[in-house]
Amino acid sequence: MHACLWIPEILNAIFAELTQVTESGVQPSYTTLYHLALTCRAFRELALAALWAHIQTSDVLIMFLPQDARSQPRLLRPLVDDDWATFQKYACRVRSLTFENHDDQTSRKLHDSAALALLDSPASPSCPFPLLRELYWYDKRDVLLPCLQRCISTTLTRLVIHSKLWPSAMVDLVAGLGTACPKIKEFRCSMPPASACAMLSDFVTCWDDLEILETGVVNAQALQHLASLKQLRELKMLVPEGHNLDLDPTSTFSVMFSLDKFSITAASIELLFAFLAPLQISAKNAELNIVSPPNADDLNHLLSSLTEHFRPNVLKSLGVWVNRPTDFDDHVLFELTASAFRKIRAFTRLTNLDLSSMHVSITDDEVLDLVSAWPQMECLYLATGWDWGVTRLGVTFSGLAGILKRCPNLRSVGVNLDTSPPHDSPAHVDNQYTGITREKITDLNVGYAECDDVEAIGNQLARMCPSLTHIYRAHPIDMDYDDPSDQNEWFEGQYRWKEVESFITQKRM
Repeated sequence: MHACLWIPEILNAIFAELTQVTESGVQPSYTTLYHLALTCRAFRELALAALWAHIQTSDVLIMFLPQDARSQPRLLRPLVDDDWATFQKYACRVRSLTFENHDDQTSRKLHDSAALALLDSPASPSCPFPLLRELYWYDKRDVLLPCLQRCISTTLTRLVIHSKLWPSAMVDLVAGLGTACPKIKEFRCSMPPASACAMLSDFVTCWDDLEILETGVVNAQALQHLASLKQLRELKMLVPEGHNLDLDPTSTFSVMFSLDKFSITAASIELLFAFLAPLQISAKNAELNIVSPPNADDLNHLLSSLTEHFRPNVLKSLGVWVNRPTDFDDHVLFELTASAFRKIRAFTRLTNLDLSSMHVSITDDEVLDLVSAWPQMECLYLATGWDWGVTRLGVTFSGLAGILKRCPNLRSVGVNLDTSPPHDSPAHVDNQYTGITREKITDLNVGYAECDDVEAIGNQLARMCPSLTHIYRAHPIDMDYDDPSDQNEWFEGQYRWKEVESFITQKRM
């Protein structure tokens, strides 16, 4: 064996290549690492360390035990001292541990009794994973909260807790995280209730090394602390229904943030306004989500006020999403005009704009005037999330060509496309083609557009966007998703656009 393979640093670099990091997590090459551990003594310890460093599913923990003690996902007998020694030999290598969420009918997840025996037994070590750095908790079983408690330690730098239910035991556990995990750099906590927000405010002020925070809304003191953290690059807040921000509207209190990404989900637009009021945010990426659909006037006010809270010369990506109304009598109450977007033209560095959930009436001239402010745009979506069931003009092929001309970097685009022919020009699709071609565009959302001529529309889009591979269509705002018969008309229209998609794919062959 070459002498360099006796050097631990070189072996660690080689084994790191077998631990692939993806958007969904770390995917070790378990089989390869296992065989490397058996190859020679020089490889054994470092290969085993890489093999057990990332535990992606909790049922793997039972593999730490001798064969006569286990049968996944249960234990075959009570554990003895030798079993604990074997368990610890492997557990001390774990750096990342995930308790996943599974369907009870198909899951091989660690059985309740086995999990409690391994992690909550009086005989188990007080700190079963002494080198644990990352802990992901998606398990819904309240009975296993003592196991979560046992995994909490001062070594943690990343902690993710996703729980739709917050029993008192969970609240008590989370309340102590500030002192229990002083080295936290990333903390994500989904769906905390309004009653937990005060507690969240208390413990985040204990963390000085935070880089990423996703949690319920925090108070003014905690906001000031977070704003002082130079390493904080991502902040995601949830303002739940029933929460009282308790901010004096006449106060001059303000907080300035410098971030890569800022995101907020608010139960209502009123709560969103209240939370944003004291904030000045320098962020490259901003996402605003509103659970209860606001009317057009409030949404117009929000869009007009964004420049007061976000620095126009910094922001590159902006998304504003509003949930679809579940009960509405007059669609006009939600309909915006192009004037609502006038002030966001100030964000001249935008490369990504998602306003797909908006209900907007906009003409060719208006949309071209709007996109002229964003020559660097790569992904653009305007009012393509829902079909509001109203007849109005959309963006014609001429308007679409104008968008492509003004935004040469576009990779995906969504506009309500008007494919209806003028009365005096049945062949309008070919006649309106201006010669603009964009090779980068692969995705197109046509909104509520009709498709009466697959070949003509396919030819037009193929010439404008020769690399187009996916075409999407808006869903009806009032569709009953539990009634298949209510979806037939939409599926028929969707099928026609899929024919266009296939037609363009075949033309490239």
